Amino acid sequence: MSRQNLINPITGSIYFGIIPPLKLSGVMRPEGQIVLPMGRHVGPNRGFGANHIWAEHQNEMLQAGWTIFDHVPAYVASIVRTGTPLYFEGASYRNTRLIAVRSSTGTAILELREQRDEVIWSVVTAFSGNKTHGTRVGAVR
Repeated sequence: MSRQNLINPITGSIYFGIIPPLKLSGVMRPEGQIVLPMGRHVGPNRGFGANHIWAEHQNEMLQAGWTIFDHVPAYVASIVRTGTPLYFEGASYRNTRLIAVRSSTGTAILELREQRDEVIWSVVTAFSGNKTHGTRVGAVR
């Protein structure tokens, strides 16, 4: 259930955009769709997806007018959409992450998930901050 992808209320699909092919830390990464899993919240700064976003950033969302858990996909869609700049700080040995920053709305952290024959970028978290970190590597399509 935690990996169930939520619907983007703007498009009506499970996709929130596309990450174009990118060369990150010298490794070419193929194009991949962006999804928002239901996720789970484990504790402070530990978890992923909609449940984690609501648990960690509910107060920020309430201040911005997103008043219930069911608004999390709309909140993410307000950040992760066509044209949102993408930044890369560097890969760890465990995962590759991008930072999507829409200065007027907030930031989302996206993590690469290679599943079977497809490449997926999963939303780990989203929050109201809009500071950029790392090198700009592209934009959401």
